[in-house]
Amino acid sequence: MSVLHTAHLRARPDAVELYKARLLRHARNSLEREPGGCLRFDVHQERDDPTLFLLIEVYRDEEAFAAHRSSPHFQEYREDTKDWVSERQWWYWTALELPAPSGAAGKEDR
Repeated sequence: MSVLHTAHLRARPDAVELYKARLLRHARNSLEREPGGCLRFDVHQERDDPTLFLLIEVYRDEEAFAAHRSSPHFQEYREDTKDWVSERQWWYWTALELPAPSGAAGKEDR
């Protein structure tokens, strides 16, 4: 089963541009160095608060996620950015299955 992981990371105001550049490099490295393991790595910056970043990551399975966390490029990223990030929050998501179609085309949910 795939792993969907999201994170909110807040950079220090004086380090936003440095952090953004390093974070984008980390996302690219994850996709290129973990083919088939890291399936998606999106990086977003909050419109009204440029210190806040949202990461959306998808890994093939728990093993791929663990390999990512122990990879040299992840360890380098964490070391490089340790003084630039002031807050970190992580979430791990479980996919919910949509119910089977009711078979009645055109009927609204009741």
